[in-house]
Amino acid sequence: MSTFVPITPDQVTIAVTVYSRRQYIKRAIASALNQTQPVARVMVVEDCGPDPTLQDFVKAEFGDRIEYIRNPKRRGLFDNWNACLELCKTDWLSILHDDDYLAPAFIETMIELSQTAPGCALYYGHYTMVDEQGAPLRQTGPPPVKTRAQRIALPDLFVSNPLPVSGTIFSAPAVRSLGGFNRHSQFAGDWEMWAKLVARYGGAASQAQAASLLGHQGMDRGSAVIERNGRKYALDYVQRKRIAAMLKQQGIPVVIDRRQFQRIEVIPLRMLIAHGVRMSPRILKYNLKLLALSRFPDWKYALGKTLITLLGSGGVRIMSKWWNYHKDGIARRFWGA
Repeated sequence: MSTFVPITPDQVTIAVTVYSRRQYIKRAIASALNQTQPVARVMVVEDCGPDPTLQDFVKAEFGDRIEYIRNPKRRGLFDNWNACLELCKTDWLSILHDDDYLAPAFIETMIELSQTAPGCALYYGHYTMVDEQGAPLRQTGPPPVKTRAQRIALPDLFVSNPLPVSGTIFSAPAVRSLGGFNRHSQFAGDWEMWAKLVARYGGAASQAQAASLLGHQGMDRGSAVIERNGRKYALDYVQRKRIAAMLKQQGIPVVIDRRQFQRIEVIPLRMLIAHGVRMSPRILKYNLKLLALSRFPDWKYALGKTLITLLGSGGVRIMSKWWNYHKDGIARRFWGA
């Protein structure tokens, strides 16, 4: 078992990452500062965003309670996390997205978890998806673990990524030893690193609420961009192949059965209709193959799946083009929007 410096407030940095979303960042920073056990350092790491007044906006509210660092050039989502890692002077680091916020007892919960499950490099808690006003959404992440504190192993990360970014704390030296986050990653850079940490050093999860994640689908979200170009599910499978290779090294043979995975996570029909016209022919065909393996959640999905399958990639592209041309009129007609 690896030995890490114990998690104590004086050994924790919370890094709030931001590019341009000033409408949320005050809430995120306040949640980092107002912990029941205040941490050694709260810093804002701006990825060279387009708003020249953002730093003044933040400092006017929080003053010297935070440090504000602006990258001299844009580094991208995962390499900005590497910037946080480079700037971190403590042994433990937690990255908080600008549109999410931490539970007041997040640090307290992580300290308790690390004492119950010592020796790990990665700890996280449960999270809730919320709307702009902080009310819980029906859309949720994975259910909380079954016990108050539970160690997690690499097979737990094989099917999907149960860890949020906000509400997670990790050993900075451990991440550095693994080469940092994959700056070239388009989508699963967090999932990739969590798998490496768990495989090498171990991880643990708490039932307790750690963070609230804003469930909006802003056009500027990296995940929304990947969904629009249709690459999300392909990139998920790339990461599953990485984990399968790691499990094989541990003597745990696994098979990537796409039919089984698509029973768990079906291809959304709305995604194909809304974004099919923007997908490359190869990616659209790939998603249609996954659609053929997806189960029927209800009769509406079954009917839509049958229609889209009959249309084929060319028909889906035409339907998507028609939908995007007429969607505003349809919304006004049916919802008064």
